[in-house]
Amino acid sequence: MVKESQKNKDALHEASLILQAPYKNTKKKILVAVNLSLVIITSLHLAIQLISFGHLPEPARDMIMIPLTIGIHAFSAYHHSRLLAGKTNQPRWVSQVSTWASLITLQLFALATVHVNINTATSLIVDSAFSIILVFITGTVINRNAATVWLVISLISFFIAYGNRGSSFEYHLMTQQEVKEYKQNLKSPNRKVRQAARKRQEIVKKEKIEPLSIKLYLSVCLIFLLLAFLPTFFQASMIGQVLKTIPRAIEKIELAADEKNLLKKENVRMSMELDIAKHIQKMVLPREEEFMAFKGLEIGARMDTATEVGGDFYEVLPQKDGSIYFGIGDVTDHGLQSGVVMLMTQAAFRATLDNSDIDITSALNQINSILHQNISRMKDQRNLTLSLLHYHNGTVSMTGQHETVILLRSKEDFAEQIDTMDLGLYVGLIDDFSDHVQESSFDLETGDIMLLYTDGATEALNSADREFGIQGLMQALERHRHHPSQQIVNNIIDEIYEYTGKTDPEDDITIVVVRRTA
Repeated sequence: MVKESQKNKDALHEASLILQAPYKNTKKKILVAVNLSLVIITSLHLAIQLISFGHLPEPARDMIMIPLTIGIHAFSAYHHSRLLAGKTNQPRWVSQVSTWASLITLQLFALATVHVNINTATSLIVDSAFSIILVFITGTVINRNAATVWLVISLISFFIAYGNRGSSFEYHLMTQQEVKEYKQNLKSPNRKVRQAARKRQEIVKKEKIEPLSIKLYLSVCLIFLLLAFLPTFFQASMIGQVLKTIPRAIEKIELAADEKNLLKKENVRMSMELDIAKHIQKMVLPREEEFMAFKGLEIGARMDTATEVGGDFYEVLPQKDGSIYFGIGDVTDHGLQSGVVMLMTQAAFRATLDNSDIDITSALNQINSILHQNISRMKDQRNLTLSLLHYHNGTVSMTGQHETVILLRSKEDFAEQIDTMDLGLYVGLIDDFSDHVQESSFDLETGDIMLLYTDGATEALNSADREFGIQGLMQALERHRHHPSQQIVNNIIDEIYEYTGKTDPEDDITIVVVRRTA
């Protein structure tokens, strides 16, 4: 089931990678292309202007914008090229800042070309195309929200430029003959004609309607075409790759869906098996009505599993001579395999002790040998703590290493603990541990209460990761001592759940309470 789940995840992950691959670095490629284009174009423009004219067209604007544009776009191109090559581990914010800085400088340049130009009328027609192209570039490189914001800014900018120009403005072109005559007038030997031409030149410059060379128009058009082409090229390439990868991705998704259905069927089957195992486990546990038949003892017991099948074990086995064997244990871990070991323990316990004359230390050695052989055959590493107790005529003999036995005397206010640490080893680890098994005993007088438990009760955690603890268990027994044994068990487990709150139990909880009544 785990392998099928992993295959399902792998298929979906592979489908995701297939779909991501075409556009994974598209934005970075577009940005680097725009960066490099701007650096080259702006550098050429700067060199040509300085070599040809000795100054820039608009020094107040260009001396700030051009170096800023070159610097920011050069850094962005360098940084994102290294990212594409996988040669940098710079923080993500460096990429974000350089991306935004690249586009903001372009947007500022676009605003400046509309409002600060030698011919504002031309700017409204030609240079505003730069703003339009930037809507596309901004949306492609960043996102549609950024593109929307830039669109709103551009519209406001055009409205302001239109207002500054005035609705009454008309842009009149000159014929080639008129241009020829105008240039001749500027050089005319007639002083009045020359002055009139120069005065007209000053008015044209003041109103920002100076003529521009057709070469400039062609250069600007080529730049705009390039900037519009770069995002389109990479986007079209990405779309083509996406269309090619979709069939492969669909195939992987269909494979994942098939594996998911198989996994679902397997989960249903496993759930049914676990339900059956849980039902079998409950069937072999001592029944409450059995406890009613024991003379001189009042017994209550309960096991709550952390998963569908538990790894805790308890048994109450009456004998023909009136004595009773008790067993309590805890298999390492919990779940189906631990439940199987628990069932084997129960079977070995009954087969070894039921109406036999064997002493409890020999019985524990025999149970250990059976479990060791079975667990080895399972090729498993599980083992268990296990205590065997034999009650006969008011005396309890016990052997095996497990949790402490809690004893609450009828004449005492506080419970005490009887340690089992030196009475044995973990069961199932080795084939023969007879040299390590000891026996001890104590008296159980009328009214005395004996409590057996597994560590799921004491190690239950609350929301602050604090355990219920052995003291919590002993104090709960003291509080409920006057109730019948089964009610004591239920009340203590209820207290444990109240203590843990919404925290799910991490281990099985088993409690057995025995009160001597006669």
